[in-house]
Amino acid sequence: MQYTEGQLGRVFVVRIDDGEDMLVSLRQFIQDKGIQAGSIFFLGALRNGRLVTGPEELVIPPVPHFVMFEGGWEVFGVGTIYAGEGGPHVHYHASVGRAGYALTGCLREKAVTYLIVEAVIYEFTGLSARKEFDEKTQIHLPVLRNGKEAEAGEPEGAKEEVRQISREEKKEEKGELPGGLAEIIRDLTRRPPT
Repeated sequence: MQYTEGQLGRVFVVRIDDGEDMLVSLRQFIQDKGIQAGSIFFLGALRNGRLVTGPEELVIPPVPHFVMFEGGWEVFGVGTIYAGEGGPHVHYHASVGRAGYALTGCLREKAVTYLIVEAVIYEFTGLSARKEFDEKTQIHLPVLRNGKEAEAGEPEGAKEEVRQISREEKKEEKGELPGGLAEIIRDLTRRPPT
Protein backbone atom coordinates (compact mmCIF):
# COMPACT_ATOMS: atom_id res chain seq x y z
CA MET A 1 0.00 0.00 0.00
CA GLN A 2 1.11 3.54 -0.74
CA TYR A 3 -0.37 6.85 0.35
CA THR A 4 0.21 10.57 0.24
CA GLU A 5 -1.40 13.44 2.11
CA GLY A 6 -2.34 16.87 0.86
CA GLN A 7 -4.96 19.59 1.01
CA LEU A 8 -7.97 20.66 -1.02
CA GLY A 9 -7.06 23.37 -3.51
CA ARG A 10 -9.35 25.01 -6.06
CA VAL A 11 -12.82 23.67 -6.90
CA PHE A 12 -14.23 23.99 -10.43
CA VAL A 13 -17.72 23.39 -11.79
CA VAL A 14 -17.67 22.61 -15.51
CA ARG A 15 -20.50 22.27 -18.03
CA ILE A 16 -19.88 20.16 -21.13
CA ASP A 17 -22.46 20.77 -23.85
CA ASP A 18 -24.24 18.60 -26.40
CA GLY A 19 -21.88 17.17 -29.03
CA GLU A 20 -18.67 17.90 -27.11
CA ASP A 21 -16.44 14.97 -26.19
CA MET A 22 -16.41 14.93 -22.38
CA LEU A 23 -12.98 13.28 -22.20
CA VAL A 24 -11.33 15.76 -24.56
CA SER A 25 -13.03 18.78 -22.95
CA LEU A 26 -12.09 17.83 -19.39
CA ARG A 27 -8.51 16.92 -20.29
CA GLN A 28 -8.05 20.29 -22.01
CA PHE A 29 -9.59 22.14 -19.06
CA ILE A 30 -7.33 20.29 -16.58
CA GLN A 31 -4.29 21.09 -18.71
CA ASP A 32 -5.27 24.76 -19.14
CA LYS A 33 -5.76 25.21 -15.38
CA GLY A 34 -2.50 23.42 -14.52
CA ILE A 35 -4.19 20.87 -12.25
CA GLN A 36 -1.55 18.33 -11.12
CA ALA A 37 -3.70 16.17 -8.84
CA GLY A 38 -7.39 15.94 -8.10
CA SER A 39 -10.68 14.18 -8.45
CA ILE A 40 -13.65 14.60 -10.79
CA PHE A 41 -17.31 13.80 -10.16
CA PHE A 42 -19.66 14.00 -13.15
CA LEU A 43 -23.23 13.29 -14.22
CA GLY A 44 -25.38 13.84 -17.28
CA ALA A 45 -25.91 11.97 -20.53
CA LEU A 46 -23.78 10.68 -23.39
CA ARG A 47 -24.74 10.20 -27.03
CA ASN A 48 -22.12 7.48 -27.42
CA GLY A 49 -18.88 6.28 -25.98
CA ARG A 50 -16.51 3.45 -25.28
CA LEU A 51 -16.05 1.56 -21.99
CA VAL A 52 -13.59 -1.05 -20.82
CA THR A 53 -15.76 -3.49 -18.88
CA GLY A 54 -12.94 -5.66 -17.57
CA PRO A 55 -10.24 -7.81 -19.14
CA GLU A 56 -10.78 -10.31 -21.96
CA GLU A 57 -9.16 -12.88 -19.64
CA LEU A 58 -7.85 -12.73 -16.08
CA VAL A 59 -4.17 -12.33 -16.99
CA ILE A 60 -1.46 -9.76 -16.33
CA PRO A 61 -0.97 -7.68 -18.37
CA PRO A 62 -4.68 -7.47 -19.17
CA VAL A 63 -6.21 -7.21 -22.63
CA PRO A 64 -9.13 -4.78 -22.25
CA HIS A 65 -12.67 -5.84 -23.20
CA PHE A 66 -14.22 -2.82 -24.98
CA VAL A 67 -17.95 -2.14 -25.21
CA MET A 68 -19.38 0.61 -27.41
CA PHE A 69 -22.66 2.28 -26.49
CA GLU A 70 -24.80 4.75 -28.43
CA GLY A 71 -28.26 6.27 -28.51
CA GLY A 72 -28.29 8.52 -25.43
CA TRP A 73 -27.25 6.96 -22.09
CA GLU A 74 -27.47 8.51 -18.63
CA VAL A 75 -24.04 8.68 -17.00
CA PHE A 76 -22.45 9.31 -13.63
CA GLY A 77 -18.93 8.63 -12.53
CA VAL A 78 -15.67 9.65 -10.95
CA GLY A 79 -12.15 10.26 -12.13
CA THR A 80 -8.69 10.77 -10.74
CA ILE A 81 -6.07 13.22 -11.96
CA TYR A 82 -2.33 12.76 -11.54
CA ALA A 83 0.67 14.37 -13.18
CA GLY A 84 2.50 12.13 -15.60
CA GLU A 85 4.74 11.98 -18.59
CA GLY A 86 3.22 14.09 -21.36
CA GLY A 87 0.78 15.97 -19.10
CA PRO A 88 -2.06 15.07 -16.77
CA HIS A 89 -3.29 11.48 -16.62
CA VAL A 90 -7.05 11.30 -16.08
CA HIS A 91 -8.69 7.97 -15.23
CA TYR A 92 -12.50 7.76 -15.41
CA HIS A 93 -14.87 5.08 -14.18
CA ALA A 94 -18.55 5.44 -14.91
CA SER A 95 -21.91 3.75 -15.03
CA VAL A 96 -24.14 4.36 -18.02
CA GLY A 97 -27.75 3.30 -18.32
CA ARG A 98 -30.55 3.32 -20.90
CA ALA A 99 -33.97 1.66 -21.00
CA GLY A 100 -33.27 -0.79 -18.20
CA TYR A 101 -29.74 -1.67 -19.30
CA ALA A 102 -26.58 -0.63 -17.48
CA LEU A 103 -22.86 -0.82 -18.09
CA THR A 104 -20.02 0.03 -15.72
CA GLY A 105 -16.38 0.43 -16.59
CA CYS A 106 -13.49 2.66 -17.53
CA LEU A 107 -14.45 5.39 -20.03
CA ARG A 108 -11.80 5.55 -22.74
CA GLU A 109 -11.17 7.23 -26.07
CA LYS A 110 -14.67 8.63 -26.63
CA ALA A 111 -17.61 9.99 -24.61
CA VAL A 112 -19.75 12.39 -26.65
CA THR A 113 -22.15 14.48 -24.57
CA TYR A 114 -25.93 14.33 -25.10
CA LEU A 115 -27.60 17.52 -23.79
CA ILE A 116 -25.21 18.16 -20.88
CA VAL A 117 -22.60 16.71 -18.55
CA GLU A 118 -21.95 18.53 -15.30
CA ALA A 119 -18.57 17.97 -13.67
CA VAL A 120 -17.08 19.09 -10.37
CA ILE A 121 -13.29 19.04 -10.22
CA TYR A 122 -11.53 19.10 -6.85
CA GLU A 123 -7.86 20.05 -7.04
CA PHE A 124 -5.49 18.55 -4.46
CA THR A 125 -2.28 20.32 -3.44
CA GLY A 126 0.76 19.15 -1.51
CA LEU A 127 0.55 15.56 -2.74
CA SER A 128 3.55 13.56 -3.84
CA ALA A 129 1.67 11.67 -6.54
CA ARG A 130 2.13 10.92 -10.21
CA LYS A 131 1.22 8.27 -12.79
CA GLU A 132 4.06 6.10 -14.05
CA PHE A 133 4.08 3.25 -16.55
CA ASP A 134 4.32 -0.16 -14.87
CA GLU A 135 6.18 -2.78 -16.94
CA LYS A 136 4.45 -5.76 -15.31
CA THR A 137 0.84 -4.64 -15.76
CA GLN A 138 1.51 -2.54 -18.88
CA ILE A 139 -0.65 0.29 -17.52
CA HIS A 140 0.01 3.66 -15.88
CA LEU A 141 -0.32 3.33 -12.09
CA PRO A 142 -0.35 6.04 -9.43
CA VAL A 143 2.87 6.27 -7.44
CA LEU A 144 2.15 7.82 -4.04
CA ARG A 145 4.63 8.88 -1.36
CA ASN A 146 4.12 10.42 2.05
CA GLY A 147 6.43 13.16 3.40
CA LYS A 148 9.40 11.09 4.66
CA GLU A 149 9.19 8.66 1.75
CA ALA A 150 9.11 11.44 -0.83
CA GLU A 151 12.37 12.82 0.60
CA ALA A 152 14.00 9.36 0.76
CA GLY A 153 12.86 8.22 -2.69
CA GLU A 154 11.41 4.70 -2.37
CA PRO A 155 8.18 4.27 -0.40
CA GLU A 156 8.41 2.40 2.89
CA GLY A 157 6.80 -0.99 2.51
CA ALA A 158 7.50 -1.22 -1.22
CA LYS A 159 9.09 -4.65 -0.79
CA GLU A 160 6.19 -5.75 1.41
CA GLU A 161 3.78 -4.59 -1.30
CA VAL A 162 5.51 -6.79 -3.88
CA ARG A 163 5.17 -9.84 -1.61
CA GLN A 164 1.48 -9.09 -1.07
CA ILE A 165 0.86 -8.82 -4.79
CA SER A 166 2.52 -12.15 -5.49
CA ARG A 167 0.29 -13.82 -2.86
CA GLU A 168 -2.75 -12.33 -4.58
CA GLU A 169 -1.52 -13.56 -7.95
CA LYS A 170 -1.23 -17.08 -6.57
CA LYS A 171 -4.87 -16.90 -5.47
CA GLU A 172 -5.89 -15.73 -8.95
CA GLU A 173 -3.95 -18.55 -10.58
CA LYS A 174 -5.88 -21.05 -8.48
CA GLY A 175 -9.14 -19.23 -9.29
CA GLU A 176 -9.97 -18.76 -5.61
CA LEU A 177 -13.04 -16.72 -4.79
CA PRO A 178 -15.25 -17.13 -1.73
CA GLY A 179 -18.04 -19.71 -1.84
CA GLY A 180 -20.10 -19.99 -5.00
CA LEU A 181 -19.26 -16.43 -6.05
CA ALA A 182 -16.58 -17.66 -8.47
CA GLU A 183 -19.05 -19.84 -10.36
CA ILE A 184 -21.66 -17.07 -10.52
CA ILE A 185 -19.13 -14.60 -11.91
CA ARG A 186 -17.80 -17.13 -14.40
CA ASP A 187 -21.37 -17.91 -15.57
CA LEU A 188 -22.20 -14.22 -15.97
CA THR A 189 -19.05 -13.42 -17.92
CA ARG A 190 -18.79 -16.58 -20.00
CA ARG A 191 -18.93 -15.81 -23.69
CA PRO A 192 -21.24 -17.81 -25.91
CA PRO A 193 -19.38 -20.20 -28.24
CA THR A 194 -18.66 -18.73 -31.67
